Amino acid sequence: MSILGSMRSGVAGLAAQSNAFSAISDNISNLSTVGYKQTDTAFKTLVTKQTSTSAYSSGGVQSVSRQEISTQGLLSSSASSTDLAISGNGYFVVNQSANPGNSDMWAYTRAGSFTKDTNGYLRNAGGFYAQAWSLLPWNGSPEASVVNIQGINYMKAYYDENGQIFYINDNIIDSNNLKPINLATIGGTATSTTQLSMGANLPAASLNGANQKLSALIYDSLGNASNLSVDYTKIGSNSWGMGISIPSGAASLTLTNGADNNSVYYAAGQLEFTSIPTNGAQVSITDATMPDKTYVFEFVDDVAGYTGDNIAVSNKVPSVSEAVTNLLEAMRENVPSGDRFTAANNSIKIVQSLGGGALTIDASKMLASIQSAVNPNETTGIPTGVFDIAALDKATKNCAAITFTAENAAAYVGHPFIIGGKYFKFVEGQAGTGDGESEDTALQISVDGATDTAGKFHPEILVEQLYNVVTANVANSECYHASGKTLEIEPTSTSADIAIDLSGLGNVSGEIRDGEKGWVSATTDAVMSNTFRLADQTEQRGSQVPAIMFNADGTPKSFGVTDLNVVWSNGAKNMNVVSGNSVRISMGNVGTNDGFTQLSGDFTTSYIKQDGAKFGNYSGVNVDENGIVTAIFDNGETRPIAMMPLATFSNPNGMTSLTGNVWIASDESGAAMLRQASSNGAGEITSYSLEESTVDLANELSNMVVVQRAYSASTKIITTADEMLDELTRMI
Repeated sequence: MSILGSMRSGVAGLAAQSNAFSAISDNISNLSTVGYKQTDTAFKTLVTKQTSTSAYSSGGVQSVSRQEISTQGLLSSSASSTDLAISGNGYFVVNQSANPGNSDMWAYTRAGSFTKDTNGYLRNAGGFYAQAWSLLPWNGSPEASVVNIQGINYMKAYYDENGQIFYINDNIIDSNNLKPINLATIGGTATSTTQLSMGANLPAASLNGANQKLSALIYDSLGNASNLSVDYTKIGSNSWGMGISIPSGAASLTLTNGADNNSVYYAAGQLEFTSIPTNGAQVSITDATMPDKTYVFEFVDDVAGYTGDNIAVSNKVPSVSEAVTNLLEAMRENVPSGDRFTAANNSIKIVQSLGGGALTIDASKMLASIQSAVNPNETTGIPTGVFDIAALDKATKNCAAITFTAENAAAYVGHPFIIGGKYFKFVEGQAGTGDGESEDTALQISVDGATDTAGKFHPEILVEQLYNVVTANVANSECYHASGKTLEIEPTSTSADIAIDLSGLGNVSGEIRDGEKGWVSATTDAVMSNTFRLADQTEQRGSQVPAIMFNADGTPKSFGVTDLNVVWSNGAKNMNVVSGNSVRISMGNVGTNDGFTQLSGDFTTSYIKQDGAKFGNYSGVNVDENGIVTAIFDNGETRPIAMMPLATFSNPNGMTSLTGNVWIASDESGAAMLRQASSNGAGEITSYSLEESTVDLANELSNMVVVQRAYSASTKIITTADEMLDELTRMI
């Protein structure tokens, strides 16, 4: 019994050493296999229970092969940007299929020798495809998992087959939340800007009215690049206003505050002319403060002989700029708050004033203007030529707009009214003197000159004369502005209360923000205060909520602007917060100095960053230490397209090995946890590098000698036991 047991023990030794030799053979064979992990063989005794103290029952030995999956291999350099190595914990997530289905197995590897296959997918030498989280510019959705890349926010998401955004759950490993990286689908596309990030120091010593400018760049959906001039104006203690120039090809532009129900902080529009308008060309403007009145401007060859009902504008001029000047004069004279309209570079520029009403502009009959192509009908695709310039949000401003609407100057003669606590009265002929303390001593304003020799009344001249007398006799003259046929009043942060009573004047329209009553009609007795309250009862001073308000330490206290919206007339997709594709503006964080600051010293721009890209062909790709896959274009632009996560395990050595130098999760390894590279215990990804095999050739050759000798010794056990059995049988 014991001799046969000894023989069987020798057989067990042979089997164990054979297994060890097999492991050594695999190790040596995979000496150059990228990401290969050495397999070690351990031995354990096989013991038979002893039933007698005088007799020994032999057992044997068992071998246990164990792959050291968690061991870090050395990194070697490579010439390919898609050769990737992991320094630290974690494994690339791969699949045997480029576009996995429910039956395809998810695997994990350290073999990062990825190259493009014939379809553009990244596949390693083992035939497994790299899987990643797709990235899109962040649209502000709270559902999205956001990644900040060089100051710009992106989200883990992609467009599904229906064109809808699918927000990735970065904890789930399946074909819905992980997608292959396909480099063949990158080139030849343009991406519109969705985020604009800026940082600068606004000098703390600036006086009210001081202005600072910086330049930024945005891209529309067609890849057109537009330069923006961003203006910051000191409007009060620790308070700055903001405005942006409207880019060529746009019809309107607004700055809104997403934290305040997308209230409009700033609005602008334009009409760009490429040629002299033809005879009969028209553009119409409707002002929301006068809903029953639409101003139709018609270009004609002979203004003097025009008999139509529209406002005639001469096109009998030698240049486009002169035609634009003629249109500008007509607009300033007729539309309320005429100073909103200016001319520059063959364009009518419209910057909404505090008191100005919303404008609807119809340029469909003005083919000489680029804006005639704005806002195509969704069904037919034919441009409507109609666009809006929004009014600034009433809840966030404090002002008055008084528009004179009579058809003749006589309508205003003899009616005393109060502005700034003083009495005024329009008179015909020579204006008299007075102190404005009562109706009898009203300061007199002559209406002479407001009617021209042809008998046409010019209310803008009347308003200019009113402005001159008012500002010469009341306090806080800086609060008053003559704007065409509109008198606008904007309190400053330090101005006194302004009493207004136009109830007896008549023939005026508009609104006034009364300090106690809120917004009232221009014909109502009102007292304007330099203090006003928002809906949440937050107290503000001056005439408008600041775009940036600073703390005493120079860090931002609050932001009044979060989004830039643009309506394009060049065929590009409109940018607006309603559809979720506005340009989100970041000027830093409240209470920190990571963006805008107000400190001593000069105006200094810290950074200006934006996403989006003009048209360019794909020329390469780069992967950074965080796993961000960035496409590089031949126009010099870059665009993050994906993020490669790393899978970690509580016991990585417990994974099950498969052909192709990959492993799958098992009960012993635990489930995979996806992590961003370089965070939460995951290693960092190194491009232009490969992880070498962990096999030590010298050690393996030494082990081979030991195993061979052990194998030979085990054979001696068998041959010796055989001789002993032979001796035993010869005794019979």
